[in-house]
Amino acid sequence: MAEKFIVTICRQFGSGGSEIGYRLAEELGVKYYDKNLIVQAAKESGLSEHVMAAEEEKPSGSFLYSMVLAPHAAASHFLNWTEDSLNDRIYKAQANVIRKAAAEESCIFIGRCADYLLWDEPNVYRIFIQADLEDRKERIAKEGNVSLDKAADIIKKKDKTRANYYNFHTNNKWTDLTNYDLCLNVSKIGGIDEAVHLIREMIELRFFNKAEKE
Repeated sequence: MAEKFIVTICRQFGSGGSEIGYRLAEELGVKYYDKNLIVQAAKESGLSEHVMAAEEEKPSGSFLYSMVLAPHAAASHFLNWTEDSLNDRIYKAQANVIRKAAAEESCIFIGRCADYLLWDEPNVYRIFIQADLEDRKERIAKEGNVSLDKAADIIKKKDKTRANYYNFHTNNKWTDLTNYDLCLNVSKIGGIDEAVHLIREMIELRFFNKAEKE
């Protein structure tokens, strides 16, 4: 078994990427970081969890929003001072949590630009999860108890927000498949169960078999 390995998962909204990551973490017996990053990052940044949750994954430069939640920081931004914006403070706090966790033990990260933040780290496996739009609409409609049309609108907005957040903080494109080691369409392989099985096999091939050979 590898001494330590890191898996990062970027995912289209409604693709099941978060569920896949959670199940992989349980099966492999490693830590799972998704929304729990908000709690840890909030402690480091001194901001409340409510502010962190409301602001996360929004592109930097949301001046009006920052003005409401942190008027001093927003005013500094407006006057071109050097103080970090609210979004930047949150991003840096989450980045610190990600780097610290990755340095300590094996874990799986969902989103939050973890693939980019850990680019130079050894033993990192970067995954992008997608699914056909119809499957994503059905999933979101069922989970949110909304119509398919409403689900489609939610998906469009969420994907745009995630892309903007990633593109801004990394200067890369969220959908650039060269950023990832494995790109998987859940709809083409039979669903979540098969995705978990396949990705686990790929992780074991990448890390566990390599360790045995060494």
